[in-house]
Amino acid sequence: MRFGTGNQALLGQVEPAGAADIVARMGLVLAEGGRPVIVVSGGADGLAGAELERASAMTGPAVASAAEVTGAVVVDGGTSAGVMRLIGQARARQPRALPVLVGVAPAGRVTYPGGPDGDRVQLEENHSHFVLADGSEWGDETRLMMAVAESLAGNRPVVMMIAGGGDVARSEAREAVRRGWPVFVVAETGGLADSVLQRRPDMDADLREIVTAADLRPVTATDPGMFARQLAWELQEEPVLKDAWAKFATYDQLAVRLRRMFTRFQAAILVLGVLATLLALIDNRVKDSALHWAVVVVPILVSVLIAIASRRAVGQRWVMLRAAAESVKAAIYRYRTLEPGLARDDPEHAVRQRHLASQLQVIENKLMQTEASSGPVFPYHGPLPPEMYGASRDDDGLSPLRADRYLEIRVGDQLTYFHQRIRGLNTRRNVLQFLAIASGATGAILAAAHLEVWVGLTAGGSAAALAYLGYLQVDNTIVTYNQTASRLEALRRNWRALSPAQQSAAEFQHLVTGCEAASASELSGWVQQMNDALHDIRHDQAGRDGPDDKLAS
Repeated sequence: MRFGTGNQALLGQVEPAGAADIVARMGLVLAEGGRPVIVVSGGADGLAGAELERASAMTGPAVASAAEVTGAVVVDGGTSAGVMRLIGQARARQPRALPVLVGVAPAGRVTYPGGPDGDRVQLEENHSHFVLADGSEWGDETRLMMAVAESLAGNRPVVMMIAGGGDVARSEAREAVRRGWPVFVVAETGGLADSVLQRRPDMDADLREIVTAADLRPVTATDPGMFARQLAWELQEEPVLKDAWAKFATYDQLAVRLRRMFTRFQAAILVLGVLATLLALIDNRVKDSALHWAVVVVPILVSVLIAIASRRAVGQRWVMLRAAAESVKAAIYRYRTLEPGLARDDPEHAVRQRHLASQLQVIENKLMQTEASSGPVFPYHGPLPPEMYGASRDDDGLSPLRADRYLEIRVGDQLTYFHQRIRGLNTRRNVLQFLAIASGATGAILAAAHLEVWVGLTAGGSAAALAYLGYLQVDNTIVTYNQTASRLEALRRNWRALSPAQQSAAEFQHLVTGCEAASASELSGWVQQMNDALHDIRHDQAGRDGPDDKLAS
């Protein structure tokens, strides 16, 4: 068929049992073992207003992006209405992203150039293929749609996306559920999609089957890139790589939590130490019984916090988990940059998977031999890969990486992190140094005013600010981050200075090796610095005669 837009499409008509034959005859057996498939289901004429705007913003761009990344084939209802029209329009905008878009519809309900007249619905003009079911009612095509999707997929993954939808979409969703396909449901698009997500107690048997048996994935984000990443993640068969991302997210999440806990513990210990000094000075002048008990209780509380921090090894666990998380991430990116585009059934792909699995095992074994194993390591629950620092928000985490993409999502992400942390650490350093200097100056003023008794308090405040600055290793960390960022920027600059002919696979691997070595060097230096700082903290806190002795001195 040739549509008015100039688009040409193949059309065939077949019973469900002949789906594999028509797929082969149309030339849709595109790869040995099949291709990933996205089945799009949902509203036809029912989408309007805000629901149509939501579906338009989320479905077409996300499906096109996921299909481009994974090489997926898209199957939908094929008519020029609702969500099917949105997917067709996405193909018109990005034909290379969606080379194969198959519409499946009942022959007795549709028309097309050169087709039958009457009260029929036009087929969508931007599809590449159509398969018509032998039927005259909406829903007669459901079994054929499922059979076409299965024939196209072979042994590759299939997912369904629902936006809006009525009775036909309900039938399609039920068939997808029975096949165990993950079902992505775009929220706020009305119809079946919102009914599924609302989980009302009065739902009918069909809806209850979908809700209770389906692997439902609610899509509540407003960013189509995030939705595309979820689709692409599900469509790619990389079990070891997915497990690596899960491990990274687990270690990263716990490291962030422990870092916050550690810094709050140390801040609380120092603040309470200063408070103990203040109370002791006031008690020395006032001699109040109630205040005396506060002077007794606060140092005890400091001792308790020190004991908890020591027993739980919060600082040591944070450092070890951060090191493990970064090691896993480095292994992930090395894996993704080796021979980009290697076929999944290539023996070398299996070798690489086993190598990645062994790297993960080594990292985990080393981690479990440290203080990290002394506390719970709760599994991460959330989107994978986890969102990081801006450059990698649109990365599905699994696709092979070529040089430009590696520089964008790995090196760019790392540079963004370094620059954000340097700004934050510099601000914190300025504040703490100002407090230390201001406390010292206040002490000098108090001494000049013959109020020497209060000088101990200002000295304690100054010491606390400087001690906290030392605990955080701010100066050393800023220097290390700046040096590593400079090395990464130089490597990126050198790569971009090469001509296209010089940007060979060997040069790319040299780039990756250099970037990962720079990151590893920064990590090992940071770990050593933090371990030394933690040793000093333990020695300092364990050696005190009283929690506030050092501050008071």
